[in-house]
Amino acid sequence: MVQSSGYTTVDGEFDPIEERSFFTIDDFKVNGKTILLRIDINSSINPSNGEILDDTRIRRHSTTVKELSQKEAKVIILAHQSRPGKLDCVSLSEHSKRMGNLIGKNIKFIPDIYGKAVIESIENMTNGDILMLENVRFDGEEIEFNRFENNNFESQANAKMITTLAPHADLFVNDAFAAAHRCQPSLVGFSEKMPAIAGRVMQRELDFLGKAISSGPNPRVALLGGSKAADSVSISEYFLKKGVDYVLTGGVVANIFLMAAGIDIGEPSTTFVKNNIKNHTKVINKAKELIKEYEEKIIYPTDVAINEGGKRVGISVNNLPSKYPIHDIGLDTLVNYINLIRNAGTIIANGPMGVFENQEFAIGTKEIFESISKNEGMTVVGGGETAMAFNQMGLSKNIEHISTGGGACIAFMADETMPALEAMRRSKTKFG
Repeated sequence: MVQSSGYTTVDGEFDPIEERSFFTIDDFKVNGKTILLRIDINSSINPSNGEILDDTRIRRHSTTVKELSQKEAKVIILAHQSRPGKLDCVSLSEHSKRMGNLIGKNIKFIPDIYGKAVIESIENMTNGDILMLENVRFDGEEIEFNRFENNNFESQANAKMITTLAPHADLFVNDAFAAAHRCQPSLVGFSEKMPAIAGRVMQRELDFLGKAISSGPNPRVALLGGSKAADSVSISEYFLKKGVDYVLTGGVVANIFLMAAGIDIGEPSTTFVKNNIKNHTKVINKAKELIKEYEEKIIYPTDVAINEGGKRVGISVNNLPSKYPIHDIGLDTLVNYINLIRNAGTIIANGPMGVFENQEFAIGTKEIFESISKNEGMTVVGGGETAMAFNQMGLSKNIEHISTGGGACIAFMADETMPALEAMRRSKTKFG
């Protein structure tokens, strides 16, 4: 089934319904239908004046909103901004204006989630109209009912938001991949009441991330860095089981594998691991198992750059330990990684190579990311700090897919249960 959204996909088209475990917009005639659309437009906000500082996610989701409106659906947008207690947990009124400007159509904002004003506005909608409701995290049940318990979504489906809005809608479109690892009512509750459909952002994420990991062009190379080492060790295991050819490591992830290989990385770097990686002994032991099973496929640094009084000093891992902290990969390691990246058919990158915020130690990350941006194969970049780094370096335009999700991308790549995806799968079974 060739999709009609204008999105680029891995192989030119999205999979047909028989090969998918979830519904998409292409599986339904949406003309005249009332659609509850959950998106993730959580954005950087200036708390002093409410100004939106980065509208990347709003731009991404505007494609789904515009398509549904042009197909004459009645679109009711549900979204969140931050979480209660934070300064940027603000109203979505400015988000609605920004999205309206992007799609060239008025979006009516309702400063409520499921009260009388919302229901009256829904009942008065005509085909193509768009409403945006208030920040769903202003609702107590959205915060309270947040666990996937007893293998069901019963508490979420019985939340007042769901029981009030569901009778007024025909379809639920979940486009919020960046929140797909959450289990809140607005993400999973509607799937019990009506068909739950993947929006275009969600569909593209699943298409690229799923195929890059399991069936991208060979050789497949994964680059895992940053400070979320426990997650990255789990991701390494899943990738290697899926046949990824090489896992290149940097940052704290590399330090974990160096320790697992029996290398004393020095007191400062070891202390950082102990203080910042939960269950670090268990994580290191898992890394040891992976090295034993996949010795030729897990690549960790042969040299590193230490921070000696603020200055970059290269040192072979054979000369460790050092009384100075490791802040980047070394130049020999950099050359080796670039050669593997240059010859890769698929690259999946998640995490920097070191403390890239400090220019003295940004070389590894900058050179590696530039090399990825020049690769002509399939390039997929995880969300969060990795996406931020590619944006800051002006390399985003050369990457085939940059994920909208930080934690969600990590959860997907580690093959963890993601409640919103599970809810869509169950909905297809129930309403298929």
